[in-house]
Amino acid sequence: MNAEPRTGAEFDAVVNALRSVIQEQMEDLREIDRLSEASFRLWLNKVAGRLAAVAGVSLARVSAFIDDLASIAARMVETGKRSYRDAYRRARRVPDDPRRSP
Repeated sequence: MNAEPRTGAEFDAVVNALRSVIQEQMEDLREIDRLSEASFRLWLNKVAGRLAAVAGVSLARVSAFIDDLASIAARMVETGKRSYRDAYRRARRVPDDPRRSP
């Protein structure tokens, strides 16, 4: 198992087989991600329909509310990331040497 391939052709064959397996794995993961997103959207639509029925409002209004919450959450995450980066940069900045000021 740990033996090295005897020729360059054997090594190339192993590399190509490994590349093929990795490519298949990546395609499978993309498919799982796509199916997961579709499944989540279906679930979210069902939940929105139930909320609309319970609250007695239209499904469009509930969907708009969910979209608003999602955009608020996305902005909140971006603001948090930006403030973290800014604070990190400020903390990493080396203060000026007072002996060098004119």
